[in-house]
Amino acid sequence: MTVGQTIRFTRAFFPAWRRDLEEKYLELFRLPREKKVPKLSKGMRTQLMLLLAMTRGAELLLMDEPTSGLDPAVTEDILRALADLAASSETTIFFSSHQLAEVEQICDRVCLIDEGQAVIDGELDDLKAQYRRILLVFDGEPPRALACLPGIDHLRQRGRSASLLAHMDVDSVVEGARELKPVSLEVRPVTLKELFLDHVKGE
Repeated sequence: MTVGQTIRFTRAFFPAWRRDLEEKYLELFRLPREKKVPKLSKGMRTQLMLLLAMTRGAELLLMDEPTSGLDPAVTEDILRALADLAASSETTIFFSSHQLAEVEQICDRVCLIDEGQAVIDGELDDLKAQYRRILLVFDGEPPRALACLPGIDHLRQRGRSASLLAHMDVDSVVEGARELKPVSLEVRPVTLKELFLDHVKGE
């Protein structure tokens, strides 16, 4: 079938089908109605499948790696469309991906899973507010007391440097770290990727 025939065939099964979104995604994804589906590129086939899913008027969409193998431009279009759909409708999107930058770009709530176990779960904004990276440099080897500071999730040391992942009461951790007389101390935000790597590979 052609793109247009595939859309008309699928539309018949869903009473809540959104014709406005159908037109919007046809234009956004630049899908030619008269072109046969097997002749489409991989990116266009993925975009067509997303159009068919996103226009059904569903309350919940489950998406597993929807941008896998796509070029950056197509990926950006898809992420923008997903974010717009979630923001402007009653649709909840459950989005599974290994691309943490994409998750961070469009998700409100995240759950990071390692070997079947949830290691972090919460509102993305809350997680970003709760965690901080504290970078320390000492004259010599970092003191052992560093590992005993309350509020530290993970500690990594290399030579005279130490990296702390602090959770919740960051000010208290910083105050305790200052008492150990570092040469320098820097506090900065963390990314979702850093949180995941620290919880999976942290000491």
